Amino acid sequence: MIRLALFSVVAPLMVSLPLALQAQDAAPAAVPSGKWTATIAQLNVLRGAADLSVSPKSNKESRAKLSLRLVPINRQVAWDIVAGRCGDEGRPVAAAAAFRQILSRNDGSGDGMATIPALEPGKPYYVRVFSPGEVPSDRAGFGCANLSEVP
Repeated sequence: MIRLALFSVVAPLMVSLPLALQAQDAAPAAVPSGKWTATIAQLNVLRGAADLSVSPKSNKESRAKLSLRLVPINRQVAWDIVAGRCGDEGRPVAAAAAFRQILSRNDGSGDGMATIPALEPGKPYYVRVFSPGEVPSDRAGFGCANLSEVP
């Protein structure tokens, strides 16, 4: 009788324990943060550097901010974000008007903001920095850098 009572208590535990362990092992899929970053450590010709950050503004839009450091004073700089990887000569993710030019300040810094369509997780993108008088090009600009998704 005791064996039967003990079996009726232990048997359900033996069945439920593997199920509980399976549920624990199945980690939830990572939800994309919608955040991206990139750094151009050395801008050609200009010297200096550029850092890009992209963060969600809504489900359909993101806010991109390009920050310049140590560039010549009062220098106009143009920029955009492009689908693909540096060297692909891809298409910008938004119209040129979305990416306002940056004028560097007396300390060699400058910031530009743009509202762009939300970037798709898992797809490659890059930022390029160039002279306002140039046709945007991966090879002729001041520099480009591939974006990295922030988890």
